[in-house]
Amino acid sequence: MQIQMQAFSRRPDSLRKIIADDLSARPHAVLYLQEFKSPERVPGWSKILGKHLPGAINIKWEASSRMLTARAIAKRGNTPHELLGVFLAYLIERHGRKVTSVNIQLR
Repeated sequence: MQIQMQAFSRRPDSLRKIIADDLSARPHAVLYLQEFKSPERVPGWSKILGKHLPGAINIKWEASSRMLTARAIAKRGNTPHELLGVFLAYLIERHGRKVTSVNIQLR
């Protein structure tokens, strides 16, 4: 199953880079950064996992539209609902002032 979330930013700074730097510098109780590709290059991506939660979240930043796209993916009959919920709570808690709106699409 796959769920896509879009978060729109107030500022042109990359939310993906801000989140990756934040998770590296200040560990979260559940979420952790597993890997990332070319943090300085556009487009870059990051993969976030949750401790004891099924699935993964792949995030990428689109600078032209100031949009962070997060795809929550789970395999083998699992669902990424809880992981995406924890990520959304993290995003609002730590970076809520940078976000103008959030959209979620079920796929």
